[in-house]
Amino acid sequence: MLLAFDIGNTNIVIGLFDGKKLTHKWRLTSSSKKSADDYAVDIIELFLTDKIDCLKITGCIIASVVPTLTGYLNEAVKKFLNEEIAKKILIIGDKKTRLNIEIKVNNKNEVGYDRLVNAIAGYDKFGGNLIIIDFGTATTFDIVGNNGEYLGGIIAPGINLSLKALHDMTAQLPRISVKPQKNVIGKSTIEAMNSGVYFGYISLIEGMIEKIEKELNHKTTHIITGGLAEIFKDALKNLEVHHEPELTLDGLGIVYERNI
Repeated sequence: MLLAFDIGNTNIVIGLFDGKKLTHKWRLTSSSKKSADDYAVDIIELFLTDKIDCLKITGCIIASVVPTLTGYLNEAVKKFLNEEIAKKILIIGDKKTRLNIEIKVNNKNEVGYDRLVNAIAGYDKFGGNLIIIDFGTATTFDIVGNNGEYLGGIIAPGINLSLKALHDMTAQLPRISVKPQKNVIGKSTIEAMNSGVYFGYISLIEGMIEKIEKELNHKTTHIITGGLAEIFKDALKNLEVHHEPELTLDGLGIVYERNI
């Protein structure tokens, strides 16, 4: 079994693969206040709840956009993995871990590892000419070329980040969670806020895809992923989007198999 970690700014997504099949998926809150021991306890509790024998884990891979947490999770898993397996943990970004993807940007080190892993998974599933939209702490657009090369991307504020800013920076606007809505014109403060974010991001996605395809001078395949993609998948049907909620974990599985 392969244990995979996608460490983000808000959540740590953990996946367990049996062969190529993702059998379990969990989420932990990303927190720099926790120690490696704390994370080890959290993960072991997840295993105990789902009756997972950690001694059956045969490999581990970690992708992270939070450098401080990379070390914590690396040390945490070493506390319960078989000693030989613990010596072979793959960390995206290490020189020994190969991604085998051409990165066509000015500074390759600036690209988040999760975005490269998404590009690898997207190309494996759908071939080239992709726009991958990830609804995370930031809303990102990643463009993948005809041969699987990473061409660059766009970074916009994430949905929850926008909602938090509305609440924190105003005296009377409440904290809300975005949800699908039929009417654009809000009939209450909450509806008006939800509309601004919900339809605002739909318009952002539609507009960005149009501009990207105009710049590329060809059509693309559209993939959405990330924690909040579920909310938008029906509203984006006219764009023929593919909803791939496990894209990053699937990509980690692909990278691991290629490396071993």
